[in-house]
Amino acid sequence: MHTSAQTPIAAGCHTDMLLEYSGTLLQQAEARTDMLDGEGHAVPVLCLDLALDNALHTPLRVKQYFPAGAHAQAHAAAHRYKAGQRITVQVPLLSLRMGGIAAHIHLTKEAA
Repeated sequence: MHTSAQTPIAAGCHTDMLLEYSGTLLQQAEARTDMLDGEGHAVPVLCLDLALDNALHTPLRVKQYFPAGAHAQAHAAAHRYKAGQRITVQVPLLSLRMGGIAAHIHLTKEAA
């Protein structure tokens, strides 16, 4: 069963747990260059934007990193993924990041 809910598919501790998401690509995949660390090391990365298979069609951006110097492979991968295609991705739990656009931001008073 493939769902867009967070579904653990790897047994074991949290460090090796994968989440699986299914959805429809919103646009052609892109090959880009991304900073790997704070020391300026850059690597090719494949970027995918998809609408998840849930009631809200939640958007999800997925990146797949390639080894340094593998720009041709990243570009070739990007050409395989077109808008409207259905895909399933597996994402390590520890790499997941949440994002949102705030409507309001409030300071919280610290407890004394």
